[in-house]
Amino acid sequence: MENTITAYILAGGKSQRMGADKGFLEINGQSFVANILAAVTPVVGNNIVVVSSDERYDALGVTRISDIISNKGPLGGLYTALKNSTTKRNLILSVDVPMISSELLQWLVDAHSDAYQMTQVQVNEKPSPLVAVYDRSVRILLPELLAGNQLKVRRFVDELTHQTINVPTQWSAQLQNINTPEEYKKLNQ
Repeated sequence: MENTITAYILAGGKSQRMGADKGFLEINGQSFVANILAAVTPVVGNNIVVVSSDERYDALGVTRISDIISNKGPLGGLYTALKNSTTKRNLILSVDVPMISSELLQWLVDAHSDAYQMTQVQVNEKPSPLVAVYDRSVRILLPELLAGNQLKVRRFVDELTHQTINVPTQWSAQLQNINTPEEYKKLNQ
């Protein structure tokens, strides 16, 4: 497990719709990022990196790196992660999926085949390219996209040899993205 896969938590967003850093919002008395760390640690051990320029993440006791190229959104975070990586497989997670479980993540990692450059999950025909396993080699495709401000992650994924796997019903609620105050309020009800 360890040294064969690295988990990267993308937490460098501006959180414009939320109005606050999503990683530090709380659910059940624990921050989003702490929930994700608790879920991912059994899957990858200590090979966890947070991609963010926010130094508050240093208190988590995991490695933190800042985006190599600023203001390029999730695709920039993905590039930073894969450029930093020393492992072939990389579990990429957005910080706005705080309900994710170790079981779902292990299922995703187990489902990934090295025949694909990327494996993503999907719920109700909606793929989640930021809950996915990426091969480190795809990093070479990103600089040109970033330079041209072609920042759509899904468009990038369409260029890859990838697989999309449907999340079993019992786990589908775990992929709810929390991006707005309304979604956050609903989550805490």
